[in-house]
Amino acid sequence: MSYSKLSKTKLFKGIEENDIERLLCGCSLVQKSFEKDEIIAFEGDECTSIGLILDGMVDIKKVSASGKEYTITTLLPGDTFGEAVVFSSSNFFPAMVVAKCNTTILFIPKEAIINMSKKCERFLYNYLNILSDRILLLNSKLKESTLITLRRKICNFLLEEFKKQKSLKIKLSLSKQELAEKFNVQRPSLSRELIKMREEGLIDFWGKEIWIKNLERIEEYLYENA
Repeated sequence: MSYSKLSKTKLFKGIEENDIERLLCGCSLVQKSFEKDEIIAFEGDECTSIGLILDGMVDIKKVSASGKEYTITTLLPGDTFGEAVVFSSSNFFPAMVVAKCNTTILFIPKEAIINMSKKCERFLYNYLNILSDRILLLNSKLKESTLITLRRKICNFLLEEFKKQKSLKIKLSLSKQELAEKFNVQRPSLSRELIKMREEGLIDFWGKEIWIKNLERIEEYLYENA
């Protein structure tokens, strides 16, 4: 265990190497190496520890309805994952965690996090700082989502209905007017966008049915540059 390397991470920033060694003494830590493209955690797996990246890089990925993978973000040495989930009442990974290259990770169980937080105020501060930064990032993304385009709103709706109905032929339970209200736009705006999407070969529609013609491209509007 390289305590010098740990002291340079966000989680142990400002803590002397000797103090890190004492903090970790008796903790049930697991250090594990992963090869490139090896899956570290599947979406939906239970999260019982946080992962601290010692070497390498990690991709956080979402898998679309058609099975295509989209990278949400990439984590670097010193970064952690799972810190916002491990203490949640629903402690399951919301996305897939994959090694971008040969990667070494130190897994720290939540019991050890609690114990180290009790023993070291600086460790507690660092952990809360990481959580706060994560919350600010999520708030920023939430703010961005309020600026989402009508096209992306429609695509999101179609993908959700595709998952529910398990069919590319979407049967609408809402009228066009109700859909427009759901998307917070005027009905003519919704109609124009649907017509554009039909002309581009993404969908077709008739009455209260919409056919998804290009599922992969519709997914890209939601996952690309996420």
